[in-house]
Amino acid sequence: MTALSKWIKASSYSGPPRPERRTAPGLAAYHWAGSGPRQFDIRDISSTGVYLLTRDRWVPGEVVSLTLQRHGPPEKVSERRFSVQARAVRWGDDGIGFSFVLPTGMDVRLWETDAKSEEDAAPGPDDILREFRKAGALAFLSRISPEAAREIAEFMHQGTSDFRILSAVEIALKTEELLAWAPDSSRLLAHPRVVVRIIEDGSWADPDWLQHFWANLLATSCTVMGNDESNLPYVYALSQLTPIHAQILAVVCSKSTEPRTEHGWTPSHPPSCSAQEIITRTDPREHVRIDRDLGHLSNLELIKKSEKSSRLATLEVADITPTRRGLELYARCNGHRGAVESYYAAFSTNLYDLANE
Repeated sequence: MTALSKWIKASSYSGPPRPERRTAPGLAAYHWAGSGPRQFDIRDISSTGVYLLTRDRWVPGEVVSLTLQRHGPPEKVSERRFSVQARAVRWGDDGIGFSFVLPTGMDVRLWETDAKSEEDAAPGPDDILREFRKAGALAFLSRISPEAAREIAEFMHQGTSDFRILSAVEIALKTEELLAWAPDSSRLLAHPRVVVRIIEDGSWADPDWLQHFWANLLATSCTVMGNDESNLPYVYALSQLTPIHAQILAVVCSKSTEPRTEHGWTPSHPPSCSAQEIITRTDPREHVRIDRDLGHLSNLELIKKSEKSSRLATLEVADITPTRRGLELYARCNGHRGAVESYYAAFSTNLYDLANE
């Protein structure tokens, strides 16, 4: 008997009981190799591994990257897929079994909360992907703030609406993607109070571009020391904004008339725009309430109070100018935590266009 044959025979498991495996109709796994991705059918899946139907054979112990998603073309939307590392552990007549190589602290709980009857017990592919994404989000949040892990886990598992859980998960995973490009990314930590507030308050965020604002706010809260609470005022301010408020702030802050100098941006000419421009560049159908929205932003000290008539429904000429607090909030929602002048000097693109797609 060859060494490989011995390995295949020894793959019959004799340790603690395996987590329950179930079929997953509609779920597939993609593996990128060579010139492009290949899709594999999944025979069954558990919290710790997956069995792929394939004639391919990976070397025992080899670790590969798999992307779980629905059957069909590769998903471009991140919310509809999840990538995971997996190690080849056993061969079968019709395929190969893999054991997931999960990040530290990632606890996938497939089937554990399934209260359905035997006839319809198998969750769909979207349910499986949501569980993997939630487990990945919790693992990431536990890594950047171990002190907040228990409170966030309770928030995710006890009585929170599905909508808020999904939004919180997306904020966490978007933050993880942002930090992956940061220096010392594996060492970055965040203050537990900031993490809890961002996850709980940000969980109301919809649509996707507003989740990006929250993710950038969390990313700019992370430092090597992990003791920075300076974003808390901005967390409160962002939690008070509806999507239309955030759109208006994006328009005002992205419209900069400050002249460039060799020293950066001069502070004497703050960016401003007209009421007509705000109405045009947000949702014209909302113009009847922009008076009230501008008043709300002014009360939050994100834009300056205008001395001119606020009857914007009649499109009177008025200049709306952000305060430094508003500029700081917008800069941090775009991932910048330094001086606000350096943000406006360095970047000519921002999330305004994303917010208005």
